[in-house]
Amino acid sequence: MMNDQSPSTLSHPLAYVRTVLLGMGKTQFAKAVRDRGQLLGINLGTTRSTIFKWERGDHGPDEPAQIVIADLLKIPASVRESAPWPKWLPAWDNHVMSAPWTTDNTVKALTALSGSEPMDRRGFLGIGGTALVSIGTQWAAALSPAAEPSVAAADSDSITPSIVDRLSERVHSLRALEQELGGAEVIELGRTDLLLITRLLDNGTYSEHTERHLYALAAEVCCLLGWMSYDASMNSAAQKYYTAALRASKNANDYILGAHTLCFMSVQAANHQEPQAAVELMTAANSVRWRVPPIMQASLAAHQATASLKVGDERHAAKALNRAFAALERVNNDDIPPYLRWFGEAQLRSTEGRFLLATGQAARATDALEKSVDQAARRDKAVRCGTLALAYQQIGDIDGALDATARALALIDEGIHTQRGVERLQEVRKAFAPHRSESRVREACARIAALVAT
Repeated sequence: MMNDQSPSTLSHPLAYVRTVLLGMGKTQFAKAVRDRGQLLGINLGTTRSTIFKWERGDHGPDEPAQIVIADLLKIPASVRESAPWPKWLPAWDNHVMSAPWTTDNTVKALTALSGSEPMDRRGFLGIGGTALVSIGTQWAAALSPAAEPSVAAADSDSITPSIVDRLSERVHSLRALEQELGGAEVIELGRTDLLLITRLLDNGTYSEHTERHLYALAAEVCCLLGWMSYDASMNSAAQKYYTAALRASKNANDYILGAHTLCFMSVQAANHQEPQAAVELMTAANSVRWRVPPIMQASLAAHQATASLKVGDERHAAKALNRAFAALERVNNDDIPPYLRWFGEAQLRSTEGRFLLATGQAARATDALEKSVDQAARRDKAVRCGTLALAYQQIGDIDGALDATARALALIDEGIHTQRGVERLQEVRKAFAPHRSESRVREACARIAALVAT
């Protein structure tokens, strides 16, 4: 039987991977390693005692055993060879995930993420299930009327409001560039901004008001970096950035920004085989539903609709979607935080279109999705055109599907970098299979294949 260990008690990355990510005891994991070795033609004598010694740090697995473990975890050779054992294992930094929600640990979490690029690989979701849900629960429990003040270094330069204003302008520019170019193009800019903000928090002197503003900016940048990482299919890194964003939003006493981050975490979970976790993350986000402005209420309801739909609860999804449109009608533009200005009718129409598509109403979905595409930022257009192509395919409108596919391909060819958009086009390519005899379809599929291969 697996030992009941919390992430905070796991002192070795392998113990974290084994218990939290795989849910295996030492004996079960040893057998999994032996079995995978046999499939690869590598005979191993791994036992429970072997795993115990590896996790205690007595010695590490030899090269053949590491090859087997990497294959078991679906880690590419390039990642395994990029760092010595056990640093290539997909384990989390405890300061990011499970340390107490204090100011000191928030700074440590930000420092851990800004100091070096989080190791990741495409398609890997770092944690799931109760471990993922607990992050949202911890955030909700940590909410308080006022953030805990920190003690800054006394001999450092003063951080003035004008410095914070300039940092705000940088974050605004980062957000705008991401919408126009896609996250892959500007993720390094975001990491540079996070490093600067973290250094100011760690070494500067500032008023309590400035401190909260700095933490809010750190939360915004982390949330953006989480989204950029998710858009590039670097899902473990996305989770780390999102969790750091939640911690920083707590220190900023900005529950709107925290709920906004949980919405993004829910989207990621819903799209990576964690639908129930997505629902529970939205439950945590909705704990502040009556304390936030209408624009955030609309966003909460829209993301609730997405999560409910993923677990097959169409009735609650429809109700949430109606709440979202109703809340959007109450929006006062003066009450919209900068990080929520992207949310509006275009996003809701996209959610509505995906709901209609999933519930067998493809003809109605095309109308909603067309409206969504027309009003979207360029990065979002590239993804939504793929969804629109799927809708047209379902109603048998091959011309419409080809046109939407061409629009998506043109945007990506023009320099929009979105792995989600590429993955959506792969779905389109598969859906075109019954029509491969048509030359236009073959041409579109060949373009998608070429895009995937690059």
